[in-house]
Amino acid sequence: MSNIAKRAVTDPIRLVVGVAAALLAWSTTAADTSPIRSIDVTKDSDAYVADIVMFAPVPTAIAWAVLTDFDHMANWVPNVRESKIVSSDGNVLTIEQQGVAKFGLAQFPYTSVRQMTLDPENSVRAKQTKGSMKRLESVMNVSSEGNGTRLNYHLELVPSGLAATVMSKEFLQHEMTEQFTAIVQEMVRRSR
Repeated sequence: MSNIAKRAVTDPIRLVVGVAAALLAWSTTAADTSPIRSIDVTKDSDAYVADIVMFAPVPTAIAWAVLTDFDHMANWVPNVRESKIVSSDGNVLTIEQQGVAKFGLAQFPYTSVRQMTLDPENSVRAKQTKGSMKRLESVMNVSSEGNGTRLNYHLELVPSGLAATVMSKEFLQHEMTEQFTAIVQEMVRRSR
């Protein structure tokens, strides 16, 4: 077999191997750039508990600015249609949000009025005072890590009404992954 014939046979193989290697490298890089390091959702009776660890490749001050920009969250959080601060007293804010949570064909509109207690650049504690859930409490802890910010989020919620009929561990995991990925993307956008 001539060198040209050998090349014609091996070049397509090299091309396929090269493309496969490039796709593998790209998918590994894409997975490595996900802000979600771990997510754990459990159900105990009618309550859901979620713990998420995330990383944002931005300074803590930028992460904090995005996490507490309640009046503009509807601009970058997919399931939020309206978000506003309705009252403030120092580091204690009351915010109201409305939106639609979706997962496949399942969806439900929600309203949430929450009291947010801020410990600047350290934590945001939230407790629903009125809204679509029977109970909703969360804490977001923020800390500097290497060249960015580590975000630890803990959520406890008890759904009610329509939310209780469509809520599942998978639904909650999907919503939180989508929401926090969008929030970290906004942090990265602001850091540029």
